[in-house]
Amino acid sequence: MENTNTLDFIGTYIIPTVTAAVGWFAGSRKRRNDFLQDLQASIALLSSENKKLLEDITAVNTEIVAVRKENEELKASVDRLCTENEQLKDEIRQLKEKML
Repeated sequence: MENTNTLDFIGTYIIPTVTAAVGWFAGSRKRRNDFLQDLQASIALLSSENKKLLEDITAVNTEIVAVRKENEELKASVDRLCTENEQLKDEIRQLKEKML
């Protein structure tokens, strides 16, 4: 009889408690692994987005450099034309003076 009570006690209290503890530990490990996988997926997504943005920034910077170079060339051309315009004004003035 005492042996039966001990087996009932073990079957009723000990085994479910041990099973619950093992299940909880196994579940917590899975939860941690799932959390780590979610973090890794987020990091991978952010990394790919960062790479894309970096490529876009590089392309835009290259375009800015080209536009600045073109702007400098245009400024030099405008300066040359202004100088030429001044020379032509002087020539016109001189020709007007000769005609009078």
